Amino acid sequence: MLVTRILSGLLWLLGASTGAAQDIVGSTGCTAPVCVFSNPNLRFGTGTETSVNEWGLFVQPWYFSRTANTWYKLTFSNYPLDTAIGTGYGSSHWSGTTIVNLYGITPTNAITDYTDFIVDSSDTSKSVGHGKIIATRTFVISGQPVILQNTFSLGWNDSFVKIVSRVINNDTNPVLNMLIWTGTRDDYVGMTDVNTKTRGNLDTGSFVAVTENNQSSRAIMITNTNEGVLFYSETVGVMTAYALCCSFSNAYNTYPLSLAPMTPSPTDGSYAAILPIGNVTTGGSGSITWFYAAGAVTSLSAVAQSVAAAQVADATPVPSADSVPSMGATYSATATASYSAIATVTATRSAVRTYSAISSRSVTPSSAVTRTTIATPSPAPTLTSSSTHTATPSVAIVVYATPATIDAVSMSNAIVISVVSVSVMFVLASIVACCTCWYIITKRKDYCKECKHCTQKDGGVTIREHLRKFAPA
Repeated sequence: MLVTRILSGLLWLLGASTGAAQDIVGSTGCTAPVCVFSNPNLRFGTGTETSVNEWGLFVQPWYFSRTANTWYKLTFSNYPLDTAIGTGYGSSHWSGTTIVNLYGITPTNAITDYTDFIVDSSDTSKSVGHGKIIATRTFVISGQPVILQNTFSLGWNDSFVKIVSRVINNDTNPVLNMLIWTGTRDDYVGMTDVNTKTRGNLDTGSFVAVTENNQSSRAIMITNTNEGVLFYSETVGVMTAYALCCSFSNAYNTYPLSLAPMTPSPTDGSYAAILPIGNVTTGGSGSITWFYAAGAVTSLSAVAQSVAAAQVADATPVPSADSVPSMGATYSATATASYSAIATVTATRSAVRTYSAISSRSVTPSSAVTRTTIATPSPAPTLTSSSTHTATPSVAIVVYATPATIDAVSMSNAIVISVVSVSVMFVLASIVACCTCWYIITKRKDYCKECKHCTQKDGGVTIREHLRKFAPA
């Protein structure tokens, strides 16, 4: 450890003396000219280019094959992952939205935050690491300015990356019926350009293909003989689609429920996951969590299970795509049916509810002041103006207070205080009585022979009578 620190210090001094500093291994942040997002299983980019491009999206994904001991690309040529956003109603598109491919427009106000990027290796030209990157860009979608913020999370040994895509409405009018398509215009997995696309879901941690055309799927698996890719989100309303290559519009123009469960044979094609954001009020935001995974076909089932476990840890339900949150509300839609929410609700009784739940259950508040609970599934709480609903997995604890319960608390406290006060007064009275009794015994021996703890009688006369009749004035 000491040697490593000394070498890191010498390298830093060498970089400073030559005018080219480098990031220290184990530190956080990336100040190098190139920042590579990578771990032993996944990498974004060739390894010599920055993993997040000027659009705030991932460049080409790669995965490491243990069998071949080499990196394989997961899209054709050098294509990045594609993203398109649709908004509005009334178009001829199957979703009713007007769709904009983000690579067809220029973003502004670009910010890429590497605060939680963990440096695993570094030289003066680049830093390679895992952890978290947050890319924020402003786009004008059908005349409405919106901020797209992608938070990319990659664990050290994970075979998947988690992406939280958050959209903030910067327009003076609500953004309606927002959908995000993410995928690729031209699939390429391992060493082949023709692959089988299968729509399905992750049931109890395993990928299960749908069996009918009109069945919705929240996952799509792209496989060949040796390798596979998995796109997945458990959020209600997510769908997946595949189409022919070599334009991303082929995928987002395809109505998912018109598709067979899988391609009849390996094809050269495009594919997409359709992520519903819904209506976003002025100043409000909507977000959704999705996963991108890859691995050898023999280990893809284990990869799917790890993805399923990760989405359970993040879980939250999402309002329906056509629901309109109140002005200024923020909701976060992550995968699965368990959720935790911190919601401040301005109601007629000024109720303050703090929710936090785990497992595939929801929390129902009661009149209890503090209660630990595991409840039954229910929709996300209805939020009023200026309310906040964010997702964070944690132990199920409910704190629920209203004026009625506050009164109950006050009454309970008053009772406790009263009981304590009476007890103290009783003790003091006993002491006074005993002292008085002692005085009588010592001063009026002819009237009192003994007094044991102020409870005995003397010749049939109680201590109380002694005090009443013979206590000196």
